[in-house]
Amino acid sequence: MFAEDLLRDFRRDGVTPGSAWTYARRVTSRVARNLPEEAELVRSAAATAFVVFALQFGAALLLSWAFGRGVGVPYLIASSVVLLLASFWILTHIGLLHGEPATRPLRRIPFPVLITLVRLVSVPAIVLLIRDHVWGVVVWVFAASASTDVIDGVLARALHQESPIGSVLDPAVDVAFNSAVFTALALAGALPWWVTALMLVRYGLLVFGTCYLYVFHGPVRIQPTAFGKLTGLLTSVLLGLLLLGLASWSDAVRGRLKEVFDIGLGLLAFATIIQVVFIGIANLKSVETRDLEDTVLARRAGLASGTIASSAKSASSKEPVAGKIVGDVRWPRG
Repeated sequence: MFAEDLLRDFRRDGVTPGSAWTYARRVTSRVARNLPEEAELVRSAAATAFVVFALQFGAALLLSWAFGRGVGVPYLIASSVVLLLASFWILTHIGLLHGEPATRPLRRIPFPVLITLVRLVSVPAIVLLIRDHVWGVVVWVFAASASTDVIDGVLARALHQESPIGSVLDPAVDVAFNSAVFTALALAGALPWWVTALMLVRYGLLVFGTCYLYVFHGPVRIQPTAFGKLTGLLTSVLLGLLLLGLASWSDAVRGRLKEVFDIGLGLLAFATIIQVVFIGIANLKSVETRDLEDTVLARRAGLASGTIASSAKSASSKEPVAGKIVGDVRWPRG
Protein backbone atom coordinates (compact mmCIF):
# COMPACT_ATOMS: atom_id res chain seq x y z
CA MET A 1 0.00 0.00 0.00
CA PHE A 2 2.77 2.46 0.91
CA ALA A 3 5.88 0.55 -0.33
CA GLU A 4 6.89 -1.08 2.93
CA ASP A 5 10.60 -1.35 2.15
CA LEU A 6 10.77 2.41 1.53
CA LEU A 7 8.73 3.08 4.66
CA ARG A 8 11.24 1.10 6.72
CA ASP A 9 13.93 3.52 5.57
CA PHE A 10 11.60 6.44 6.36
CA ARG A 11 11.05 5.18 9.91
CA ARG A 12 14.76 4.47 10.39
CA ASP A 13 15.79 7.96 9.24
CA GLY A 14 13.24 9.63 11.51
CA VAL A 15 10.06 11.50 10.69
CA THR A 16 11.37 14.78 9.25
CA PRO A 17 10.42 16.88 6.21
CA GLY A 18 13.63 15.74 4.53
CA SER A 19 12.96 12.03 5.03
CA ALA A 20 9.33 12.50 3.93
CA TRP A 21 10.48 14.23 0.74
CA THR A 22 12.99 11.45 0.09
CA TYR A 23 10.29 8.83 0.58
CA ALA A 24 7.88 10.63 -1.79
CA ARG A 25 10.61 11.02 -4.43
CA ARG A 26 11.56 7.34 -4.24
CA VAL A 27 7.90 6.25 -4.46
CA THR A 28 7.39 8.42 -7.55
CA SER A 29 10.55 7.06 -9.13
CA ARG A 30 9.50 3.47 -8.48
CA VAL A 31 6.05 3.97 -10.00
CA ALA A 32 7.48 5.67 -13.10
CA ARG A 33 10.04 2.87 -13.51
CA ASN A 34 7.70 -0.07 -12.96
CA LEU A 35 4.56 0.98 -14.85
CA PRO A 36 6.08 0.50 -18.34
CA GLU A 37 6.85 -3.10 -17.37
CA GLU A 38 3.16 -3.68 -16.54
CA ALA A 39 1.77 -2.66 -19.93
CA GLU A 40 -0.92 -5.35 -19.96
CA LEU A 41 -2.15 -4.42 -16.50
CA VAL A 42 -2.11 -0.71 -17.34
CA ARG A 43 -4.22 -1.39 -20.44
CA SER A 44 -6.63 -3.37 -18.26
CA ALA A 45 -6.88 -0.45 -15.82
CA ALA A 46 -7.61 1.92 -18.72
CA ALA A 47 -10.28 -0.46 -20.10
CA THR A 48 -11.88 -0.71 -16.65
CA ALA A 49 -11.98 3.08 -16.33
CA PHE A 50 -13.50 3.35 -19.83
CA VAL A 51 -16.29 0.89 -18.93
CA VAL A 52 -17.07 2.79 -15.73
CA PHE A 53 -17.06 6.09 -17.63
CA ALA A 54 -19.49 4.67 -20.20
CA LEU A 55 -21.83 3.63 -17.38
CA GLN A 56 -21.65 6.99 -15.65
CA PHE A 57 -22.16 8.83 -18.96
CA GLY A 58 -25.35 6.83 -19.51
CA ALA A 59 -26.41 7.61 -15.93
CA ALA A 60 -25.73 11.32 -16.56
CA LEU A 61 -27.97 11.26 -19.64
CA LEU A 62 -30.71 9.55 -17.66
CA LEU A 63 -30.43 11.99 -14.75
CA SER A 64 -30.43 14.97 -17.10
CA TRP A 65 -33.50 13.67 -18.91
CA ALA A 66 -35.40 12.92 -15.70
CA PHE A 67 -34.34 15.83 -13.46
CA GLY A 68 -32.72 18.41 -15.72
CA ARG A 69 -29.19 19.49 -16.48
CA GLY A 70 -28.83 20.80 -12.91
CA VAL A 71 -28.41 17.17 -11.84
CA GLY A 72 -27.03 15.43 -14.93
CA VAL A 73 -24.18 17.84 -15.72
CA PRO A 74 -22.82 18.20 -12.14
CA TYR A 75 -23.03 14.44 -11.77
CA LEU A 76 -20.98 13.81 -14.92
CA ILE A 77 -18.32 16.32 -13.87
CA ALA A 78 -18.08 15.14 -10.25
CA SER A 79 -18.11 11.43 -11.08
CA SER A 80 -15.45 11.94 -13.77
CA VAL A 81 -13.15 13.67 -11.27
CA VAL A 82 -13.73 10.86 -8.77
CA LEU A 83 -13.01 8.23 -11.43
CA LEU A 84 -9.85 10.05 -12.53
CA LEU A 85 -8.52 10.14 -8.95
CA ALA A 86 -9.38 6.47 -8.39
CA SER A 87 -7.70 5.46 -11.67
CA PHE A 88 -4.58 7.41 -10.72
CA TRP A 89 -4.49 5.62 -7.36
CA ILE A 90 -4.86 2.23 -9.07
CA LEU A 91 -1.98 2.99 -11.46
CA THR A 92 0.18 4.12 -8.54
CA HIS A 93 -0.69 0.93 -6.67
CA ILE A 94 0.23 -1.17 -9.72
CA GLY A 95 3.64 0.49 -9.84
CA LEU A 96 4.28 -0.08 -6.14
CA LEU A 97 3.17 -3.74 -6.26
CA HIS A 98 5.40 -4.58 -9.22
CA GLY A 99 7.72 -7.42 -8.32
CA GLU A 100 6.46 -7.82 -4.76
CA PRO A 101 7.18 -11.47 -3.84
CA ALA A 102 4.38 -11.64 -1.28
CA THR A 103 1.66 -10.70 -3.77
CA ARG A 104 0.17 -12.83 -6.50
CA PRO A 105 0.91 -11.15 -9.85
CA LEU A 106 -2.08 -9.60 -11.60
CA ARG A 107 -2.65 -9.88 -15.33
CA ARG A 108 -5.73 -7.67 -15.43
CA ILE A 109 -7.86 -5.58 -13.10
CA PRO A 110 -10.27 -7.98 -11.32
CA PHE A 111 -13.96 -7.66 -12.13
CA PRO A 112 -14.88 -7.02 -8.44
CA VAL A 113 -12.74 -3.86 -8.58
CA LEU A 114 -14.91 -2.59 -11.44
CA ILE A 115 -18.00 -3.10 -9.27
CA THR A 116 -16.33 -1.21 -6.44
CA LEU A 117 -15.59 1.68 -8.81
CA VAL A 118 -19.24 1.72 -9.91
CA ARG A 119 -20.22 2.15 -6.25
CA LEU A 120 -17.73 5.00 -5.95
CA VAL A 121 -19.02 6.95 -8.98
CA SER A 122 -22.61 6.55 -7.74
CA VAL A 123 -21.82 8.77 -4.75
CA PRO A 124 -22.25 12.12 -6.59
CA ALA A 125 -25.64 10.99 -7.93
CA ILE A 126 -26.91 10.13 -4.44
CA VAL A 127 -25.61 13.43 -3.05
CA LEU A 128 -27.29 15.48 -5.80
CA LEU A 129 -30.59 13.61 -5.48
CA ILE A 130 -30.57 14.09 -1.70
CA ARG A 131 -29.89 17.79 -2.27
CA ASP A 132 -33.05 18.01 -4.39
CA HIS A 133 -35.07 15.82 -1.97
CA VAL A 134 -35.88 13.24 -4.65
CA TRP A 135 -36.33 10.60 -1.95
CA GLY A 136 -38.12 8.00 -4.08
CA VAL A 137 -35.16 7.75 -6.44
CA VAL A 138 -32.60 8.09 -3.65
CA VAL A 139 -33.94 4.93 -2.02
CA TRP A 140 -33.39 2.82 -5.14
CA VAL A 141 -29.98 4.28 -6.00
CA PHE A 142 -28.81 3.84 -2.40
CA ALA A 143 -30.06 0.24 -2.25
CA ALA A 144 -28.40 -0.64 -5.57
CA SER A 145 -25.11 1.01 -4.61
CA ALA A 146 -25.04 -0.47 -1.10
CA SER A 147 -25.70 -3.95 -2.51
CA THR A 148 -22.51 -3.74 -4.58
CA ASP A 149 -20.58 -3.73 -1.30
CA VAL A 150 -21.73 -7.32 -0.82
CA ILE A 151 -21.56 -8.33 -4.47
CA ASP A 152 -17.92 -7.36 -5.02
CA GLY A 153 -16.76 -9.34 -1.99
CA VAL A 154 -18.80 -12.42 -2.91
CA LEU A 155 -17.52 -12.35 -6.49
CA ALA A 156 -13.92 -11.83 -5.40
CA ARG A 157 -14.07 -14.98 -3.28
CA ALA A 158 -16.14 -17.03 -5.75
CA LEU A 159 -13.93 -16.16 -8.73
CA HIS A 160 -10.71 -16.30 -6.69
CA GLN A 161 -9.99 -12.69 -7.66
CA GLU A 162 -8.96 -11.26 -4.32
CA SER A 163 -6.26 -8.66 -4.93
CA PRO A 164 -4.20 -6.12 -2.96
CA ILE A 165 -5.87 -3.36 -4.97
CA GLY A 166 -9.37 -4.54 -4.07
CA SER A 167 -8.54 -5.15 -0.42
CA VAL A 168 -7.58 -1.49 0.01
CA LEU A 169 -10.01 0.13 -2.45
CA ASP A 170 -13.16 -1.57 -1.11
CA PRO A 171 -13.01 -0.28 2.51
CA ALA A 172 -11.82 3.14 1.28
CA VAL A 173 -14.87 3.40 -1.00
CA ASP A 174 -17.13 2.29 1.88
CA VAL A 175 -15.82 5.15 4.02
CA ALA A 176 -16.22 7.69 1.18
CA PHE A 177 -19.71 6.40 0.31
CA ASN A 178 -21.11 6.49 3.85
CA SER A 179 -19.42 9.79 4.76
CA ALA A 180 -20.85 11.48 1.66
CA VAL A 181 -24.37 10.15 2.26
CA PHE A 182 -24.47 11.22 5.92
CA THR A 183 -23.04 14.65 5.10
CA ALA A 184 -25.55 15.16 2.26
CA LEU A 185 -28.44 14.20 4.56
CA ALA A 186 -27.29 16.70 7.17
CA LEU A 187 -26.91 19.48 4.57
CA ALA A 188 -30.42 18.70 3.27
CA GLY A 189 -31.85 18.98 6.79
CA ALA A 190 -32.92 15.32 6.78
CA LEU A 191 -30.56 14.24 9.57
CA PRO A 192 -29.29 16.06 12.67
CA TRP A 193 -25.71 17.28 12.41
CA TRP A 194 -24.76 15.56 15.67
CA VAL A 195 -25.50 12.16 14.07
CA THR A 196 -23.41 12.99 11.01
CA ALA A 197 -20.60 14.32 13.22
CA LEU A 198 -20.47 11.04 15.16
CA MET A 199 -20.36 9.05 11.91
CA LEU A 200 -17.55 11.21 10.53
CA VAL A 201 -15.58 10.81 13.76
CA ARG A 202 -16.02 7.04 13.45
CA TYR A 203 -14.71 6.92 9.89
CA GLY A 204 -11.97 9.45 10.62
CA LEU A 205 -10.64 7.35 13.49
CA LEU A 206 -10.61 4.25 11.28
CA VAL A 207 -8.80 5.93 8.41
CA PHE A 208 -6.26 8.00 10.30
CA GLY A 209 -5.65 5.32 12.92
CA THR A 210 -4.92 2.69 10.29
CA CYS A 211 -2.65 5.04 8.33
CA TYR A 212 -0.79 6.01 11.51
CA LEU A 213 -0.13 2.40 12.47
CA TYR A 214 0.93 1.55 8.93
CA VAL A 215 3.27 4.49 8.35
CA PHE A 216 4.92 4.64 11.76
CA HIS A 217 4.82 1.04 13.01
CA GLY A 218 4.62 -1.33 10.04
CA PRO A 219 2.14 -2.97 7.68
CA VAL A 220 -1.40 -3.54 8.92
CA ARG A 221 -4.41 -5.25 7.43
CA ILE A 222 -8.01 -4.34 8.18
CA GLN A 223 -9.77 -7.34 9.67
CA PRO A 224 -13.40 -6.51 10.54
CA THR A 225 -14.75 -7.94 13.77
CA ALA A 226 -18.19 -9.50 14.13
CA PHE A 227 -19.29 -6.43 16.09
CA GLY A 228 -18.01 -4.12 13.36
CA LYS A 229 -19.78 -6.08 10.64
CA LEU A 230 -23.02 -6.15 12.62
CA THR A 231 -23.01 -2.41 13.34
CA GLY A 232 -22.14 -1.68 9.71
CA LEU A 233 -25.05 -3.80 8.53
CA LEU A 234 -27.45 -2.22 11.02
CA THR A 235 -26.29 1.25 9.99
CA SER A 236 -26.99 0.51 6.32
CA VAL A 237 -30.38 -1.02 7.13
CA LEU A 238 -31.46 1.87 9.35
CA LEU A 239 -30.23 4.40 6.81
CA GLY A 240 -32.10 2.61 4.02
CA LEU A 241 -35.29 2.49 6.10
CA LEU A 242 -34.92 6.18 6.93
CA LEU A 243 -34.61 7.04 3.24
CA LEU A 244 -37.63 4.86 2.49
CA GLY A 245 -39.54 6.66 5.22
CA LEU A 246 -38.58 10.07 3.87
CA ALA A 247 -39.99 8.95 0.52
CA SER A 248 -43.27 7.55 1.85
CA TRP A 249 -44.09 8.84 5.33
CA SER A 250 -46.83 11.37 5.90
CA ASP A 251 -46.00 14.40 8.03
CA ALA A 252 -47.75 12.81 11.02
CA VAL A 253 -45.85 9.53 10.74
CA ARG A 254 -42.59 11.36 10.17
CA GLY A 255 -43.12 13.32 13.37
CA ARG A 256 -43.60 10.10 15.32
CA LEU A 257 -40.85 7.91 13.86
CA LYS A 258 -38.00 9.95 12.39
CA GLU A 259 -36.44 10.94 15.71
CA VAL A 260 -36.24 7.26 16.66
CA PHE A 261 -34.16 6.56 13.55
CA ASP A 262 -31.97 9.60 14.23
CA ILE A 263 -31.19 8.47 17.78
CA GLY A 264 -30.68 4.86 16.65
CA LEU A 265 -28.10 5.90 14.06
CA GLY A 266 -26.39 8.16 16.60
CA LEU A 267 -26.17 5.37 19.19
CA LEU A 268 -24.70 2.98 16.62
CA ALA A 269 -22.09 5.56 15.67
CA PHE A 270 -21.22 6.21 19.33
CA ALA A 271 -20.90 2.48 20.04
CA THR A 272 -18.53 1.96 17.11
CA ILE A 273 -16.46 4.98 18.15
CA ILE A 274 -15.92 3.37 21.56
CA GLN A 275 -14.97 0.09 19.89
CA VAL A 276 -12.54 1.77 17.47
CA VAL A 277 -10.87 3.74 20.30
CA PHE A 278 -10.31 0.64 22.46
CA ILE A 279 -9.08 -1.39 19.48
CA GLY A 280 -6.73 1.45 18.52
CA ILE A 281 -5.30 1.63 22.05
CA ALA A 282 -4.75 -2.14 22.08
CA ASN A 283 -3.07 -2.06 18.69
CA LEU A 284 -0.86 0.88 19.61
CA LYS A 285 0.29 -0.76 22.86
CA SER A 286 1.04 -3.97 21.01
CA VAL A 287 3.11 -2.40 18.25
CA GLU A 288 4.99 -0.28 20.79
CA THR A 289 5.80 -3.47 22.70
CA ARG A 290 6.94 -5.11 19.46
CA ASP A 291 9.13 -2.12 18.58
CA LEU A 292 10.69 -2.22 22.05
CA GLU A 293 11.38 -5.96 21.72
CA ASP A 294 12.99 -5.41 18.30
CA THR A 295 15.19 -2.66 19.73
CA VAL A 296 16.31 -4.83 22.66
CA LEU A 297 17.11 -7.75 20.35
CA ALA A 298 19.04 -5.47 18.02
CA ARG A 299 21.11 -4.06 20.86
CA ARG A 300 21.90 -7.52 22.20
CA ALA A 301 22.96 -8.68 18.77
CA GLY A 302 25.03 -5.53 18.32
CA LEU A 303 26.80 -5.93 21.65
CA ALA A 304 27.64 -9.51 20.75
CA SER A 305 29.10 -8.60 17.36
CA GLY A 306 30.26 -5.06 18.02
CA THR A 307 28.04 -3.74 15.23
CA ILE A 308 24.96 -2.32 16.90
CA ALA A 309 24.08 -0.07 13.98
CA SER A 310 24.33 -2.88 11.47
CA SER A 311 22.17 -5.19 13.57
CA ALA A 312 19.55 -2.53 14.12
CA LYS A 313 19.38 -1.91 10.39
CA SER A 314 18.99 -5.64 9.75
CA ALA A 315 16.22 -5.93 12.34
CA SER A 316 14.34 -2.99 10.84
CA SER A 317 14.48 -4.45 7.33
CA LYS A 318 13.38 -8.00 8.04
CA GLU A 319 10.37 -9.30 6.16
CA PRO A 320 7.07 -9.23 8.07
CA VAL A 321 5.34 -12.47 8.90
CA ALA A 322 1.75 -13.29 9.77
CA GLY A 323 0.92 -11.77 13.11
CA LYS A 324 -1.59 -11.64 15.88
CA ILE A 325 -5.02 -10.13 15.33
CA VAL A 326 -6.53 -7.65 17.75
CA GLY A 327 -9.89 -6.27 16.75
CA ASP A 328 -9.86 -4.68 13.34
CA VAL A 329 -6.14 -4.48 12.58
CA ARG A 330 -3.56 -7.17 11.90
CA TRP A 331 0.13 -6.34 12.15
CA PRO A 332 3.35 -8.32 11.75
CA ARG A 333 5.31 -9.72 14.61
CA GLY A 334 8.98 -10.54 14.48
